[in-house]
Amino acid sequence: MGFSDAMGMKMVKIQTKEKLDIEGFYNKIKDIEFEAGVPEYTKHGFAYLIAFPKVDNENQVWITGNKGKFIIQRSTMIAGVGNMLESSIKAGIKDKLTFGISGMKSTFGEPKKQCMAQVDEIAEKIKALDI
Repeated sequence: MGFSDAMGMKMVKIQTKEKLDIEGFYNKIKDIEFEAGVPEYTKHGFAYLIAFPKVDNENQVWITGNKGKFIIQRSTMIAGVGNMLESSIKAGIKDKLTFGISGMKSTFGEPKKQCMAQVDEIAEKIKALDI
């Protein structure tokens, strides 16, 4: 396990044969059964991404990218326009009330490990599709 894994940063890069955009990539994987659950194509800020069901309020697997180059990653934010503000406010309040300790579970706890395992499982399943 490297430093980035220990800190909860998990990213797997994949490349498709076709230069798909994120929506086209979603259409290729939307009907695949993943252990992490059903992927969802969603808007987050100004961008679109593919999000899997959240592990907890601070762990979720996202897929981002374009032109056939995608990154499957663990995110500490929950995707979706409505969730952006809510996640930021909750994180800020919890950090102030717990002097920054509230995020430790997301960084070092079981939800982080589960989410990182999901990144690997999703990446392997997508690579096996040979898109």
